[in-house]
Amino acid sequence: MMKRLTIYLLMISVALNANAEIISLNVDEAAEMAVKNNLSLKSSAIDVRIKERKKDLAWNVFIPAIDASADLSNTRQLFSAPLASYDPIWTLNPKLSMTLPLNIAAGTGIIQTIIDYDAGELSYRDARKQLERDVRKQFYNMIALAANIDLKKVNIEIAEKRYDQSRENYNNGLISELEMLQSQVTVENMKPELNALNTQFENGLMNFKFLSGIPLDTEVFLMGDLNNIRFYEMDREELIKSYSAGRMDTLQLNKAIESLENTKRATSQLNKTPNLTLYSIWQTSVTDPLGGDSWDTDSWSDSFVLGLQISFPLDDFIPNSRTDVSLKEMEDSIEKLEIQRQQLYEAASMEITNLVMNLDNSYRTIETYELNVTLAQKSFDLTTEAYNLGTRELLDVETAQESLLAASQSILFEKINYISNLFDLQYAINADDLSEVLEEK
Repeated sequence: MMKRLTIYLLMISVALNANAEIISLNVDEAAEMAVKNNLSLKSSAIDVRIKERKKDLAWNVFIPAIDASADLSNTRQLFSAPLASYDPIWTLNPKLSMTLPLNIAAGTGIIQTIIDYDAGELSYRDARKQLERDVRKQFYNMIALAANIDLKKVNIEIAEKRYDQSRENYNNGLISELEMLQSQVTVENMKPELNALNTQFENGLMNFKFLSGIPLDTEVFLMGDLNNIRFYEMDREELIKSYSAGRMDTLQLNKAIESLENTKRATSQLNKTPNLTLYSIWQTSVTDPLGGDSWDTDSWSDSFVLGLQISFPLDDFIPNSRTDVSLKEMEDSIEKLEIQRQQLYEAASMEITNLVMNLDNSYRTIETYELNVTLAQKSFDLTTEAYNLGTRELLDVETAQESLLAASQSILFEKINYISNLFDLQYAINADDLSEVLEEK
């Protein structure tokens, strides 16, 4: 029946129109396409770009505020005693001012933009790694599902051949009508399961296309198999010791603590250190600028002021002031994050331990299932041969066939379970390539 099934062109989606694009992908190409096309990841990349711009242009806090203004006023006499002749006077007052506030917190604010950018980069990297993991897992899930469909099809083909033989035997008077009908019922009972698997396959393929950013009307061929799985030697204690601190969730939490500490520092500096303000003002006044004569004859004057203002907040040094309370709340938040970090270390140890245990168990189970498939295949072949000789009943053949199918499915599902846990472990220890971290068995 089924030997070691090798599948290279596994998944074929139904194109919605005859002109649909056709693409072929292996697992690495699928992950690359997902990174390139996934809309959620594109949105995260925009967030990083915004933070990068803020970081690169953080120096603009030292650009002074520049303001230009002008007012035109009219002065005239309303009441006088005795009433005298008085010409209205127009006055133009242009003004240019520059102000630059300075505080030591400005430098800390620049540091904050760097921290925010680093945090955004970590968030993007985490989203990318999760996407690549999910796409790879979905890729192999679809391969396993396609292989399961092939198993079902072969199973149905064998049952149909047995039914054809039963019908011929019935026509020749060798078996009863009941026995022939039983073989037909067996075939028909298998078909709904195959239809359900095909529907599950199409739904899974749509989800894969969504993750990968592939248009739903694109016909996709995924190339891969489950026969050449890499099995690795794993030291749980060494993995925990070497990689717990470098996990994505730990790195992001460390950056959150760094950000809050820097914010606390900036708040203290802003409210408990002197504030300097450099300012300059140039102002001129022109009398009767709207008169018919030239500007040279108008009366005008100007002034220029250059100054330095210093202010020192005192209320923030009062115990339990708003600033004091705010700083204490930040200290408490930092302490909570440090506790959360310790919890992350413990959770990481548990996660890595569970994954290693599951992988070791899957490896041993696969070895057992491979032996079961060999035995089930031999049992089915012998039972079929005996049935053809008339020494076995139809039920015996069907039982042997079901055992072979169950054994083949068991090893298939255990392989995909191993691969799935392998990708989870790769993400859990933040490794780009497990082959560079672990040794093969």
